[in-house]
Amino acid sequence: MAKSDPNLLTQAEYARSRKDRGLPGGSREAVRKAVDRGHISAFGADKLLDKSLADSQWERNTRARVSPGGAAPDAGGSAQVDIGAVLAGAPVPPAAPAAEPNGYTAARARTELANAGRAELELARLQGEVRDVNDITRGGFDIARELRDAMDSSVNTLAAELAPLVSADACATILRRHNRAIQEMLAKGLREKLSLKVATE
Repeated sequence: MAKSDPNLLTQAEYARSRKDRGLPGGSREAVRKAVDRGHISAFGADKLLDKSLADSQWERNTRARVSPGGAAPDAGGSAQVDIGAVLAGAPVPPAAPAAEPNGYTAARARTELANAGRAELELARLQGEVRDVNDITRGGFDIARELRDAMDSSVNTLAAELAPLVSADACATILRRHNRAIQEMLAKGLREKLSLKVATE
């Protein structure tokens, strides 16, 4: 994925952004570890980051909530371990054994996973990597209808051109010209309606 996309940052740029905003993980190494461990999503061969998506995933995936039966809760009712500090090399006290997730915890985890999936899908859609299936269906229907109409309307023209001919070679020349016109119409429809790159050579 090209760095020319203004919505994407290199890992070094994202690390500087977090440092400038006073957030944990403001080093290149911390960001690299978060990407390698799958805590934040990277795109393309250069592993570029979308700032908003990465912030959301960092907050969700690099902070582990401790159950009420473990460490003492803070004023908000839960103790938190900052994994960003761990990635940066700071010592962290040992965590208490995690309790089995209750119904609310499991439901919240599923909701956050679904939200992350939707965010990544929306990013891919905005960058043109995925298409709405309804757009594809409508475009395919329109292309098929145009081809049908073009073939129907060419019958009389072809008949008039072929009738006086007496050789197979002459008929083949006219039919090839007709087929070429149909192929070019199909290629144009694919480019315009489905945004597909097609060759007509």
